[in-house]
Amino acid sequence: MDKKIQMAEYAYRNTEMYREKCFGQFILDDWAGISNWGEIPLIDKKDFVFAGTRAISDEYIGRYAAQQLVEAHTSGTSGISLNIYWEKRDYLTSLFSLWMERWKTANIHPLDRVCFFNTILPQNQDYIQDDNALIFSKSNITEGRLQEVYELIKKFEPKWMLLHPSMAMLLCDLAEKEQLSPVITLKYIELTGEMFLPSLKKRLEQVFCCIVRSHYGSMEVSSIGYGDEGGVYRLFESSTYAEILDDTGKAVEDGVEGNIYVTSLHNHAMPIIRYGLGDRGTIIKKRYKKKEVRFLQLCKARKNDMLCMPDGVCIPPDGLLKPVEQMNMEEDTVVLLFRAIQERRDCIRLEIILDSEYDKEEFVVRYMNLLDLGLRDGMHYEIEFRDEKMFPDRLTGKLGWFESRCGGGTGVEKNKNI
Repeated sequence: MDKKIQMAEYAYRNTEMYREKCFGQFILDDWAGISNWGEIPLIDKKDFVFAGTRAISDEYIGRYAAQQLVEAHTSGTSGISLNIYWEKRDYLTSLFSLWMERWKTANIHPLDRVCFFNTILPQNQDYIQDDNALIFSKSNITEGRLQEVYELIKKFEPKWMLLHPSMAMLLCDLAEKEQLSPVITLKYIELTGEMFLPSLKKRLEQVFCCIVRSHYGSMEVSSIGYGDEGGVYRLFESSTYAEILDDTGKAVEDGVEGNIYVTSLHNHAMPIIRYGLGDRGTIIKKRYKKKEVRFLQLCKARKNDMLCMPDGVCIPPDGLLKPVEQMNMEEDTVVLLFRAIQERRDCIRLEIILDSEYDKEEFVVRYMNLLDLGLRDGMHYEIEFRDEKMFPDRLTGKLGWFESRCGGGTGVEKNKNI
């Protein structure tokens, strides 16, 4: 049986959320008769948010309760907070193809030293060292702090870095502006999480004197594809099944743009079946090493607007997300969806869905107390509490967590003063 069909059957037989999803659509006992993959229902992030533990497979619920599963957290550009759970062996298997590419490209091994950035770190730390990884918080990034980060990276001597393109651009700007010496040990930079122009890849290679590649993936399914020439991603067919559907949920022909849906071929603890990422793209087939291989071309995928402060300085918007991440880290996901819209340079509107048991006034007080002082001074905040019917992003069809409407700009290349 096809691997994706096997995973779908497992999900619908062993997971309460999927059993509820199929009610009235098909009968589990007749699963063998499901010959059309398109008959299987589509799901999205909100299905998981409101399902809670009903999204965990029956045979793994005990290990979930005993905190024996690998946990990954995503709020991402969608603004929807979600915890993803994996059995460790499944998780490592899902990454095998990606690690093989890293090794073939730049001899990168899982034990090699790496630097990357998170939105927030435990105890609100600026950075932590975890075995072979040096992890920085993106909260409260200033030009002075970024220069300190650069020096810490050099001192740590990483062999590679995993970066969002916007953060890579900021480091590149800093290195050029201050004429900083390169990180001698650095052999490889991997870009992930946002779209970027080919010029950024060339610029990074020149400034950091290393190999630069890109990876397309998500916390929900782990690895999806690896960057290739022409800005496309060669799909990891052994890890994730990707398909392109139109707005009615029907499959489109190769080369036609549509919505990207993915199915994890390994996650049994929290199965991901026909899951909408919110990104758009096309699938094309090309010859690769004497075989016909599927490639993914992203179209209007994730972008990272810059937050423009009242004094005209543009900074990454991650500091607005920091209080939400901290509350969810401390209190087990009380903020289900979060969106920030900068209406003017001195005005930000927040749209929020809270857990029904969490007090709204308490949220407002805690959010403002946790917000960095630099984001409070001279800035007015309007907070709206919404139900689950929040409108998707007008460009991507997804709900981006941050949007600038004041001309602050999406062009990171213009952001010379952080």
